Amino acid sequence: MNILIIHEVDWLKKVTYEIHHLSELFSLKGHNVYAIDIPDPGKLSLNKETKDNVDNYHRIYEKSSVKLLRTPIIPIKGLNRISAYFTSYRFIKKTLKEYHIDIVLLYSIVTNAKATIKACKEFNIPIIHRTFDVVHDLIDEKYLKNIVLKFEKSAYPEFDEVIVNTPFMKKWSEDMKSKHVIIIPQGVDPNIMKPLPKDLELQKNLQISNQDRVVMYLGSIHSISGLPVILNSIPKIIQKIPHFKLLVVGGGAHLENLKEISKKLKIQDKVVFTGYVPYLHISRYCSLAELCINPFEITDMTKKLSPVKIFDLLACSKPILATPLEGLLHDFPEESKILIYANLEQFESQIISLLNSESLENFGRKGRDYVEANYTWENIANRFLEEFETFLN
Repeated sequence: MNILIIHEVDWLKKVTYEIHHLSELFSLKGHNVYAIDIPDPGKLSLNKETKDNVDNYHRIYEKSSVKLLRTPIIPIKGLNRISAYFTSYRFIKKTLKEYHIDIVLLYSIVTNAKATIKACKEFNIPIIHRTFDVVHDLIDEKYLKNIVLKFEKSAYPEFDEVIVNTPFMKKWSEDMKSKHVIIIPQGVDPNIMKPLPKDLELQKNLQISNQDRVVMYLGSIHSISGLPVILNSIPKIIQKIPHFKLLVVGGGAHLENLKEISKKLKIQDKVVFTGYVPYLHISRYCSLAELCINPFEITDMTKKLSPVKIFDLLACSKPILATPLEGLLHDFPEESKILIYANLEQFESQIISLLNSESLENFGRKGRDYVEANYTWENIANRFLEEFETFLN
């Protein structure tokens, strides 16, 4: 098959994500894979990277090959998305024709979904949309939120199929009048994400001692991360666990705010902020942690999530303390005892209890076995390809 994947992020700058896993695995299975993205120029860029296509791109799997096609843009922050809105239709239409595309897997809504729908209809090419989020829920400004909701309402009935990752997203997509909706979860590559011996060099570089009891947060730092609550609980945690240390692996808009909180609480020596780290290095950071946490605040937006980082952490044999998001409860039911669930206000006492528990390691081993059996990217890729074949046949 000639498969085209379309997104509205910068393929090169985006943290390693499902688009990278699936596109590269599709190519390893013998398909011709093309990707259209929208370059992010930063404030301003005259760099050729924002306009030159990339042949044989891969990030995760060495022998994979994806041809990256860069949407023409005005290379100025803000104008890149606006200009892409107007250039996408011709660019996508040209791509469909030039590379004899058989099927399109679309991840975006706002910037180039309308253009994709129009171009694909002209060539009678099926569009499958991959839905993780209710995009308008991610926007704070009411005016913009309503505009994006209109985009969603107009786009979803036009897709030939929608593939969601949770039952909540299935119901929402059906409410948006989607024709056909199925659930395929996210995945993990257990050959990349795997338990490693403690990385002593990394431990030294991060100024973590052998005595430290490390609890790790992995992921983007945003307003609903729940990390301010964790930071505020550290003074009480260290009364019970004197060598407690929080390792925060990730970056984002609220990172500086967390640093300010730790400074005000005078707990800088108890918190390590790494910023973003390469995806292929995550296992090294996991090797330092006894426990991982996902303390997301539960809101209308977050409750439907099943963050892919949970799959990665489980594959690294890490026990995970998480707030009970509905999406997580679907993938990892309470009765499976794969994740340890607690409300955010209980995290302080749970962290203390778990670090004093002799059975903590058992959770980690069980978690890896579970994701290996149910959620490998290899299996997920095969399920997507089966759906593609169904449409083409």
